[in-house]
Amino acid sequence: MTNQTLADLLVLALLFIGNARFVFVNHSRKDSLSIAPFAGLFIAVVNIFVFTLSIENFLIFALAFLSAVWNVRSVLRMFSDVVLDQYELKLILICSLNALFAALMIFAVIYFRPTNPKKNRLPVKQKTVLYSGSFQEGFSELKMPFTIPSAKLYNFEPETESPAGRKIVLFAPPETANSEIYTSFFCKLAYNGFSVYSLDFYKEIDLASKKGTDLKWIRRFSAIRQKIFNPDKYEQIQKNSDSASEKFWILLSLCNPTEKDTVFLVTDEDLSGSMQYLSQKSFVKIFGSFDLAYIDDYTTKGFGPVENTEPVLGAVLGVQPDRSGYMSNHLGTVLTDFFNTQMISGY
Repeated sequence: MTNQTLADLLVLALLFIGNARFVFVNHSRKDSLSIAPFAGLFIAVVNIFVFTLSIENFLIFALAFLSAVWNVRSVLRMFSDVVLDQYELKLILICSLNALFAALMIFAVIYFRPTNPKKNRLPVKQKTVLYSGSFQEGFSELKMPFTIPSAKLYNFEPETESPAGRKIVLFAPPETANSEIYTSFFCKLAYNGFSVYSLDFYKEIDLASKKGTDLKWIRRFSAIRQKIFNPDKYEQIQKNSDSASEKFWILLSLCNPTEKDTVFLVTDEDLSGSMQYLSQKSFVKIFGSFDLAYIDDYTTKGFGPVENTEPVLGAVLGVQPDRSGYMSNHLGTVLTDFFNTQMISGY
């Protein structure tokens, strides 16, 4: 299981224990377990900031918030050293309902758990680097503690280097996804001999229409909501956005290509035409580009292979959970074949 799945199960376990306490807690004692829903609410809030806001995190937070609200009086009695005589019927009914929802969500989290990226991982080299700065001022590697990062670079390399030069893939994830979702896809490319670079921005990119929605923890959720419920507006915003182009420019400077290296551009639903623009303006020759959205059997275009990495969102989009990692590997295979064919034909 992934860290997020374990964190979600911890929250739900606390909510279940706190709401079902009337079953196994004896009367005539302090109601200490009434604090459990508040501990669950605290962890649920932390999860949103650590793993960003998602459908799953939002539902768990909502249940934790309601459970905490209904247990406020119980907590106040506990801190006032009031001895519990008996539970009120209304509290028993509400807590029973919350406990039932918590139990159902535990089964749902287990059923919709994503692919564990560490399971059956291909033998490739991987590293992540945090940066501070902006597109206008440039980026520098983050070394000082307690400094808020502006970007995170993901780099996947083959185990052995080719003396003929690197085949570099620069990937700019869409606003409805992030690099983590494509990790298995990157591993497949690296295993096939490509050096993969992908970049996530944490700030400085203002694509959301409302103040505050560009924050790391809510930006992707806002973009997903807009793409699903207002696709025309989302498409218009992306067409007028420079974010993908900026990501490619920064990736190009961070990967330090040499004359022997071959550079490819990849994204998932390039609505702004950023790859074509960069190919024309770049001082480094771009050997080819590819948009994953052109793969016919890739049904979650612009969201990433969510049936592997985020099955709850996949269910909303109408695809079944798949922990085999098939789609991630399939995308990597299609892309490898395409670029190898281009190199053979001398594109």
